[in-house]
Amino acid sequence: MRLKLFIVFLSISLISGGGPLYAAVSGQISLKDGTILKGKIFGMTNGVLRVRAAASMHNPIPLRWKEVTGLATEEPVTVVLNTGEIYEGRIQLAESGRIQVLRDQDPAPVMITLNSVKAIKSQKEATAAGEESEEEELDEITLKNDMHLIGTIVSMEEKTLTIKTAYAGDISVQWDEVEQVQSRTPLSIQVFEEDQDFNGDDFLQTSRTTVTALGGSEGISPARVKTINIPELRYKGNFDLGGNRTKGNTDTTAVNASTDNTVWTERHRGLMNGKYAFASADGDNTAKNARGTLGYDYFFTKRLFSTAKEYLEYDKFQGLKIRSTTGLGLGYQIFDSPSHSLSVSTGPAFVYQKFKETGTTKTVTASWGVDWEYDLIADRIRVFHRQKGFRDLGVGDSTALRWTSEQGARIEVYGKLYLKVAFEYRYNSDPEPGKKKSDEAFIWALGYEFSS
Repeated sequence: MRLKLFIVFLSISLISGGGPLYAAVSGQISLKDGTILKGKIFGMTNGVLRVRAAASMHNPIPLRWKEVTGLATEEPVTVVLNTGEIYEGRIQLAESGRIQVLRDQDPAPVMITLNSVKAIKSQKEATAAGEESEEEELDEITLKNDMHLIGTIVSMEEKTLTIKTAYAGDISVQWDEVEQVQSRTPLSIQVFEEDQDFNGDDFLQTSRTTVTALGGSEGISPARVKTINIPELRYKGNFDLGGNRTKGNTDTTAVNASTDNTVWTERHRGLMNGKYAFASADGDNTAKNARGTLGYDYFFTKRLFSTAKEYLEYDKFQGLKIRSTTGLGLGYQIFDSPSHSLSVSTGPAFVYQKFKETGTTKTVTASWGVDWEYDLIADRIRVFHRQKGFRDLGVGDSTALRWTSEQGARIEVYGKLYLKVAFEYRYNSDPEPGKKKSDEAFIWALGYEFSS
């Protein structure tokens, strides 16, 4: 059942992209269960035969070589044996478990057992590769259900292994289903040194090493591996830029820019973000504001953390020259994965404000924050909501309520390039005389995301 589900999963992935790696030849395949497939054969390496059946799939699907009992091709191919011998010619059917290779220079076919075949390539592929064995360029992953996958190991974290393949793009495999790994290049792994949480903080002691194989009688057990190819110090960030320009009967200019940056290790997280907006109409300035945040979080456990932040604001049309909010607090990381993150925090803060008309105020405030991101469609559309709120506690004669929220989506355009669509709302219950309590903005911007 696991095998069938896995093949269905790969088949769905193949429909969405990733062209075939191998030049195809027409052929016929017989399987142990009596199935006979006719279609395009895209080669065999590492115990996996890729084939597209004539009336079913639009892209190749992987079949286990040990399930094949017969094979025939209409065009010449290159057959590589486990002994290193190479035969070129058309493959013809023979008795079950065997094939015969018909070579142009030899009228008598060569009889070969299927379990002695190491690889099958088209003539074009063998020529382009310079007769090099492809398995020297790819990693091999063996699952507990005996399925073999080939590709390039990208990384593993949160018990999800990511493999880059030519026939299905990036695919994800549950790490608990992995039996063995053979890599063509060294893998940087983080290994658990203990199997119990003696300190009660959810952090198990780990060490780092480099390997090319996992599992088997001598390799490190996959169960002891926490991450693969994940650096100790990580970072991610993005930069957005949007705006418009019209000229004629109406002369308008609008620019908005923002950046979010995070660096973190297992227990430490630092962040820096900033926003700027400017607009003018017929030569008159209609919007000019900027905000920025510096923050540091320390994790007592994988969920509970302390936080310290400095929040700066400027807004010409609110009459705000500067607002500095310095706060401490506690936070809780409810979700924390590459596809879904949610954290909340709260605590006291001190606010210094300087307005154009009413002068300077100093007050103590209670603060809260929410930060949520979720992959609505993996690697395509990410939705988010961010909120900062403050309630002055009456010290300094201020009981104002203020909050800023931004919610929207990032839609992939190409690679790391994305389109950002967002709605921003800012509220101040006690603005300067003559000023409105709320400001709203619809934001369209092109952005770029980067990460370690």
